[in-house]
Amino acid sequence: MTVTSEVVTPQVVTPEIVTLENLRRITRTRSLGYGVTLVLIGVLEVIWFGGARSALQTTIELGYNSSTVMPSMAAPVRVIVLLIGLLALTPVVARRTRQFLPKRVNFTKGVRNLLIIVGGYLVLWPVVLWLGVNSNGALRAMTIPVSTTGYVVGILSIVAGALLAWRRFDRSASAMLYGGLMVFMLGFLVWVARGSNVSGLHLQLTGILAAAVAAATFLIFGSLSGTLCERSGVVNIAIEGQFMTGAISSVMVVSAMNGSGISLVLGVVVAGLLGALLGWVLAVMSLRYQANQIIVGIVIVAFCTAVTQFIMFQVLDTHENLNGAYALPVWSIPFFSRIPIVGPVLFDQNVLVYVAILGVIVANIALFRTRWGLRVRSVGEKPLASETVGVSVTRMRYGAVVLGGFVAGLGGAAFTIGPGTNFTFGMTNGYGYIALAIMIFGRWRPYGALMASLLFGFTIALSANLNIYLSQLVIPQQFISMLPYIITIAAVAGLVGRIRPPAADGLPFSRE
Repeated sequence: MTVTSEVVTPQVVTPEIVTLENLRRITRTRSLGYGVTLVLIGVLEVIWFGGARSALQTTIELGYNSSTVMPSMAAPVRVIVLLIGLLALTPVVARRTRQFLPKRVNFTKGVRNLLIIVGGYLVLWPVVLWLGVNSNGALRAMTIPVSTTGYVVGILSIVAGALLAWRRFDRSASAMLYGGLMVFMLGFLVWVARGSNVSGLHLQLTGILAAAVAAATFLIFGSLSGTLCERSGVVNIAIEGQFMTGAISSVMVVSAMNGSGISLVLGVVVAGLLGALLGWVLAVMSLRYQANQIIVGIVIVAFCTAVTQFIMFQVLDTHENLNGAYALPVWSIPFFSRIPIVGPVLFDQNVLVYVAILGVIVANIALFRTRWGLRVRSVGEKPLASETVGVSVTRMRYGAVVLGGFVAGLGGAAFTIGPGTNFTFGMTNGYGYIALAIMIFGRWRPYGALMASLLFGFTIALSANLNIYLSQLVIPQQFISMLPYIITIAAVAGLVGRIRPPAADGLPFSRE
């Protein structure tokens, strides 16, 4: 009797090859999820905001700080400016007109965005003057009906969501979702401040938007740090600890030098360097000793928490002169800061806001337009193939993680010397983890992280500005404070569509 044994070979599951068809399928699925989300938001707006009594109105204060419309001009000049703006927008709307452009003009995404900004402003300027919004250089208050506003924003959200789910747009899907969520929150503000024309509690819309941008600054730095690290294949859970270190070190350096001009610069630099040091520790443990990246990050956060708590209660409480409130200077950019609403929101902020936005632009160009960025992305996707063609995986990951730590350290400075506040223990409030969710929400892209950070920053500013409406707010304010974390759970859980991380993200690399 002969016994034969069969050799069972283990099946090796190879990862799905990224092809153009796969990407299209993923983006179409994501667009469908975004569209359904917008439709549900629109239905909620119609039922909730549109259900308010028709007699209720909300007075919106648009004027804030240096917020003014552009100077008045004669009627013929307004027509000329309007026509110039429409001509600038024509190549964006009608593709056939691009053939009349000079051949030297390369109609890239940057040129298209520039035409939208310039053309939109030149169209908006005369229209605002014709509507009579300008009153002696100041913006008038605007009173709108709550119920009608709810129906309008709800119907617009439903139409946008249905169109997105039907046509399955790719590039504009994220922008439409972000826009829909912002419109929902604006509608919520109008509903909260209902009847404010009677009670005198006007809705300071421009002030809330400016506070949202300021609150989003440290989230921009944190999500940008996570993007740089994870694009190279290293998970940076230590952003929360880098926030703490940057916040306390910057305020101590500036306070020790009595808030002099050079001390503010030095405080920002020290915060970034300490963040880079923690990034180097993460890189050494993860790359050289191949320790679990998640565990190392959590340990770094626990270490930073203990150190900052010790310094706070043993040093700063006894030496209060080392915990002063010194703010970075606020720069009002000429001409742009006078644009209605947009001016004080984007062009009348402290220096770190401009650094954060500039950092997003530089990071996007570096990651997707340079050889260095190609190598960083290659070691995050296919490290073995990158090593085969001569790219040092370890060196590229070291550089990306240390640079990401420096950026996160700058985010820590945005908690204290950015707005000019003292350091208090626990002020980072878990925003380092929210920054990671923002990175996922933005699909590991700097521009996506910027838009998601502004959305989260708006929820933070919204929660902080609802105190004055507590008498007519029928839902607990604590629920509003939960919004950033609810959106975080939704983003990480994949409720906004399937999102593919870098293939080698969090995986150790060995040459053997």
